[in-house]
Amino acid sequence: VKKLDTIQNAMFEKAKEARDEHLVKVTEWKNFVPNLELSNLVLTPWCGGEHKDWEEWVKDKSREESLASRGQEAEDERCATSVAAKTLCIPFDQPELPEGTKCFASGLPATCWVMWGRS
Repeated sequence: VKKLDTIQNAMFEKAKEARDEHLVKVTEWKNFVPNLELSNLVLTPWCGGEHKDWEEWVKDKSREESLASRGQEAEDERCATSVAAKTLCIPFDQPELPEGTKCFASGLPATCWVMWGRS
């Protein structure tokens, strides 16, 4: 059992390190899609879950900008994953959110940090 615990801990630490190397904080839209294109997880200030319309805006706009940066007009229907961003979670451990911070998408007052990525 001890050997299995050692192996599991080593695997967990390796996965956590790989995740942390690809986790970036972004506070402005102009930096959002370029970081998604680098296969990063993106942590952004967010105006809250009650703003579903802004979440849809982010999905649509990130898809549009990603396709444009790749010189494509539409996603390949044969591909199972989308280039659009999607919310992954609201992390339990929230970084400090300075007073007056605005949502990176809407410009409304931010209430939390949200992690975005791609499927």
